[in-house]
Amino acid sequence: MSEGGHRPDSEGKLKPSRGASELAARVISSLALAGLALSSAWFGGLVLIAVWSVAAIAVLREWLKLIGVNGTSLTAFWIFGSASILLSVFADTLFGLEDYAMALPALIAAVVLGLVAQTRKQSFFWTAGGPLYAAIVVLAPIWLRAREPDGLVALLWLFLVVWISDIGAYFVGRRIGGPKLWPAISPKKTWSGLFGGLFFGTLLASGFVLLDRMVIGPIFIGGVALFGLTLATSLVSELGDLFESAMKRHFGAKDSGQIIPGHGGIMDRLDSFVAAGLFAVIALDLIGF
Repeated sequence: MSEGGHRPDSEGKLKPSRGASELAARVISSLALAGLALSSAWFGGLVLIAVWSVAAIAVLREWLKLIGVNGTSLTAFWIFGSASILLSVFADTLFGLEDYAMALPALIAAVVLGLVAQTRKQSFFWTAGGPLYAAIVVLAPIWLRAREPDGLVALLWLFLVVWISDIGAYFVGRRIGGPKLWPAISPKKTWSGLFGGLFFGTLLASGFVLLDRMVIGPIFIGGVALFGLTLATSLVSELGDLFESAMKRHFGAKDSGQIIPGHGGIMDRLDSFVAAGLFAVIALDLIGF
């Protein structure tokens, strides 16, 4: 391997190595997705609903394909599950359901699809998990953004926790290396990466909130509770990543899809967000802030 992440081609000319090309693709696609997520948070309302509903429906399809649903069953399960997710999104307007009760249509669809799968000698658990997991993709940001008066800050804080924890774990793990975290599930993840992600995710996401409190005012949780919640959310986000790694390993897949250059599928990018988002919503409700 030559210097600067390049290697000679058949004519002896230097060209970017595969690792450099993949990293560039990851960076570009990450920036594009981050811009879309930030725009949805800023505008809220129908923009946020549209962006995250599309993501949720895409995640549901990837989940179903990953667990082995195919053919006409894949189409039927996906359409039925997607309809239930959209009903959950608009459950407050259509049925008067509020807060966690908005997930009821997705829960009903999960049970129905699980029972249908069971009659076909397929897993009730994995099939039913699809609509619920995908529903969290869109419901978590809706619930956080709807908080008053701190909805925008709460959602931006969550983004930072997930993104910085992921980036910190990646670069610290590559730089320091050391013992593997769980080689049977994710061969590349290290303990140093885990702690690096926790450190930077907690420090920078908490710092954003503290800066906001100085400029705007104390509209979001602060003090020791802020650092404790941020640390716990960072840990849950990394556990969400491990969950999807374990799921892919269980079903013999490398990625959930190939739609995002350098990353794989939508589900590959949102695994940490799903876990952290649901945890953050519940934790903030329990704290009562």
